[in-house]
Amino acid sequence: MSPVIEQLQSLNRILVKLARRQPFHGANFEEILQDILCTSARSLNVARVSLWFYASDRQQIECVHLFPASGQGLTAGMKLTASDYPRYFAALQEERTITAHEAWVDPRTQEFRQSYLEPLGITSLLDVPIWVEGVMMGILCHEHVGPPRQWTVAEEQFAASLADLLSLVVASRDRHRALKALEESEARLATFFQATSEAVVIHEQGTILDVNAATERLFGYRAAELVGQSVLLLTHPESRSLILERIQQPTDVPFEALARTKSGEVRIVEVQGKSIVYQGRWARVVGIRDITQRKTAEQKVQLAAQQQQLLAEIALRLRQTLELPEVLNTTVVEVRRYLLSDRVFIVSFDPSTEEIQVVAAAMAPQWHTNLEALLQNVPYRSQLLTTPAPLSCGQESLDSHLRQVYEAHHIQSCLLIPIQHQPQGLCFLLGVHQCDRQREWQPHERAFLEQLATQVAIALQQAELYQQLAALNANLEQQIAERTGQLQQKMSELEELNRLKDIFLHAVSHDLRTPVLGTLMLINHLLQSNTSDTIAVPRSTLTCIQHSQQRQLHLIDTLLHIQVDRQPSLSLAIAPTSLATLVNDILADLQPLLQKNKATVNLQIPPTLPLVPVDPIQLRRVYENLITNALKHNCPGITLTLIAEEQGDSVYCIVKDNGVGIPPEQQPHLFELYYRGGASHLRTGIGLGLYLCRQIIIAHGGEIGGQRGGFRGSDFLVSDSLSRPNLANRQAAPHCYP
Repeated sequence: MSPVIEQLQSLNRILVKLARRQPFHGANFEEILQDILCTSARSLNVARVSLWFYASDRQQIECVHLFPASGQGLTAGMKLTASDYPRYFAALQEERTITAHEAWVDPRTQEFRQSYLEPLGITSLLDVPIWVEGVMMGILCHEHVGPPRQWTVAEEQFAASLADLLSLVVASRDRHRALKALEESEARLATFFQATSEAVVIHEQGTILDVNAATERLFGYRAAELVGQSVLLLTHPESRSLILERIQQPTDVPFEALARTKSGEVRIVEVQGKSIVYQGRWARVVGIRDITQRKTAEQKVQLAAQQQQLLAEIALRLRQTLELPEVLNTTVVEVRRYLLSDRVFIVSFDPSTEEIQVVAAAMAPQWHTNLEALLQNVPYRSQLLTTPAPLSCGQESLDSHLRQVYEAHHIQSCLLIPIQHQPQGLCFLLGVHQCDRQREWQPHERAFLEQLATQVAIALQQAELYQQLAALNANLEQQIAERTGQLQQKMSELEELNRLKDIFLHAVSHDLRTPVLGTLMLINHLLQSNTSDTIAVPRSTLTCIQHSQQRQLHLIDTLLHIQVDRQPSLSLAIAPTSLATLVNDILADLQPLLQKNKATVNLQIPPTLPLVPVDPIQLRRVYENLITNALKHNCPGITLTLIAEEQGDSVYCIVKDNGVGIPPEQQPHLFELYYRGGASHLRTGIGLGLYLCRQIIIAHGGEIGGQRGGFRGSDFLVSDSLSRPNLANRQAAPHCYP
C-alpha cells in the first residue's frame, strides 16, 4: 500500500476515534476543544494549533485558544482585523481551506509575514474556516515552524474534517445553552405558575368545573365555553385513552400527553393532578404545562445526535473502501434508508464532453423508472446541470414543460444536492425523488445530505487518488520492463563492439605487420649480402619494397576513410574519367599480384565508352578492393571478368569471378564494417574493403551489391550514371541490384 493511502487511513482512524471519544454536549465544551486541538497538533505534527472566533461585528477575529506542541498549555487573546489583512479575510469567504505551503509568499497569507510569521518562525499555514448553519463562526489554524512544508491532500482533508467536527461542537454547545435557558425559563414559570400562570383545570370525573385565565390563554377557549364540558375537549385523539385511564385511576405522578386547542393546534403538555375538596366535594385539580418548545428542542438535539452518529458510520464505511462504484452504491442505499424516499441516484457530468450518466441508483420496486431517459430530457437535464447549490422543488413550483416531465416519471418532490461541482473536471450530483406524496424537505434532512456530500466528495477524491496510484504503478512496471529490455539490448551491442574491437586489433596487428616484415626481410638480405658502404639495389627489390609500403599506406588510408565516413560522407574530387583507361592502369599496377595468383583477366570495357563524372582515385579503390578480394578468397587460376556497358543514362560496371562463391547466409552481411565471413579465423584482413567500396559508391550517389548468376563465384554490380552534354555539372550515380 502506498504512503499516501496509509496516511489517509491513519488520519481517518484518528478522526473516528476523536468523534467517538467526546460526547457532543455543551457541558464539557472547553474540554472538547482542548482535546481536538491537541489531537490536531500531534496528528499533523505542527508547532501550533489555534482556534479563532469572529467578533459580533464580523470585522475581527480573536484567538480563543492556542495550543503549542510543546505542551505548555493553552493561551489566547490575540486579535486580527479585516481592514489590516483584507486578502486573508477575503480568502476565508471563498475557499474551503487556505493551504499555504510557503506562507511568506502566498498572496493569501503574506500580509502576516512581518508582524506574525517571521517573529514566530512560521513558514507554512493550513487554515480551515468553521461554518455553523451557513455562517462562518471561526477558523482552525495549523502553524508549521521550520523549512516550508508541502501539505498533502490527506492532511487537508483531515483538517477540514476537524473543522466540521468543531462546527458540530459549537452547534451542540449553542443548542445546549438554548435548552438550558429554556428549562430554566420553564422552572421559573412553573414556580410562578403554581400561583396564577399555569393552566389549571378542576374537574369531577372528567367534567370541567373551573379553569383559570392561563387555561384560556393556552387553549383559546373562554372559561364559560369549558365549564360543564368534558376534559376530552382539550385532548388530542391520540391521548384520549390515556386521559380516560387517568380519570378512572387517578395518580399524582406527572405524565405527558397531547392537547388540542380551539384552533386545532396540537400541544405537548405535562399534566399533574391532585385530589382536593372543591366546593364541598372531591375533585381533581390538574396543572397543565405547555412543554412543546422543550420537547421540540429535545427532539432536535436527539435528531442531531442520531444524524451525527449515522454520518460518522457512513463516512467510516465510505473511507474503508477505495473502489469508486462501492462508494457511490453505499451512498445511495444509505440516503434512501435514512430519508425513506422512493428514489435516490447519483449522476456524473463531464463539462468537456457534456456527457451525463447515472453512476449509482437505489429505487423502490413500484417506482422504478428509466433514469437514463430522464437525463436526456432537456428541461430536467438543464435543471441538474445548473445546480451549484442544494435545490428543493415540487410540481407546483415548476414551469409547464418540467411539470410534464415530473408527472411522466411520478416525481412529486425532488431534492438535488451537489457532491462535487467544479467548472473543470468530473462533477457529481445527488438526486432524491419522492413519488407517493408531496414532501416538504426538512432543514435537518438537507443539512444531513450536505454534510454527507462532503464526506462522499472526500471518498471520491480518495478513490480517484487510489486509481491514479494504481495506474502509475502499472505504468512504472511497464517502463521498468522497457528499460530492462533497452539495457539488455545495449549490453548485447557492447558485447558485439568488444568482439569487433578484438577482431580489429588482431587484423590490424596482422595486416600492418606483414608489409613491414616483408620490407625488413628485403633490407636485411641486402645488408647481409653486401658489406660495402654502397649497396646496389635491383629494381625488382625496390619494386617489392614500393608495393609493400603502398599496401601498408593503403591500409592506413582505408582506416582513416572509415573513420571519416562515420561522419557525414566522403569528400570526392569529380572529374570526367575513361573507365577503360582507369581499369587498364589498375590491371597494370596489379599485374604482379595477378601473376602470383595465376589469374586470367577477361576485360570487356570498350574504349568508346563515354566519359563518366567520378572521383578516379576513389573508384580505383573500389576496383582494387573487388579484384584483390577475389584473388584473396579463391585458389590460384581463377578468371576475372570486368564488364562496363552503357544502359540508358547509366554505365553498369561488373566485376565477377568463377571462384568458390559466397554462401547465402553471408551475402546480406558482405558490406558491413569488419565482417569477414564464417571462416574469418583462417583469413587475414580487417574486413574493411567491401565496406569502403559501399561507402565510396554511395558517396557517388550509386549502389553496390552482390549478384548470383551463372558463375560459381561472386558478382559485384556497380553502375555510374552518364553525363553526355555537360560532364562538369553531372555526378556519378552508381546503383546496385542484388
